[in-house]
Amino acid sequence: MSRLYKCWRRKSVFFRKKLLHKSKGPRIIQKLRTKMIIMLENAKATTDTVDALRSGSSAVKAIHQSLSLDDIENAIEEANEHTENMKQIQELLATPVGASADFDEDELEAELEDLEEEELDNELPEPPQQRTCMEPSARAATSQPANDLAEVTKLQAEMAL
Repeated sequence: MSRLYKCWRRKSVFFRKKLLHKSKGPRIIQKLRTKMIIMLENAKATTDTVDALRSGSSAVKAIHQSLSLDDIENAIEEANEHTENMKQIQELLATPVGASADFDEDELEAELEDLEEEELDNELPEPPQQRTCMEPSARAATSQPANDLAEVTKLQAEMAL
């Protein structure tokens, strides 16, 4: 049993290995092919990336050769000059011209405040008057709005000029 058994055992192991190798062989080959395809695709992508970097680098180099620092400085100086000219033009356009240049802004502001106060006073209802005799000082105070109204019409006539 020993020799025969050993021989039979070797043959059966050999055939099992052969069958196993035959069944796994195509799968192993397919895996190797897949790995090789992936490696080739990665190599192609790397090559494309390097080519793109080279072409980008050459384009930047061409642009840098066409420009000089002096040209850029001149362009910036011209832009600054144009900006200054524009500011001066805007300042000139903002200054008052003619009759409006003669008015003092503080006076106009004060006058506007006075007119607004008068308008507010005119809009408020008058309190009911009592039927008592008015003192002479109270009578003088009631004539004040009439004087203010005369002043307003006078100022309006002056401004119409």
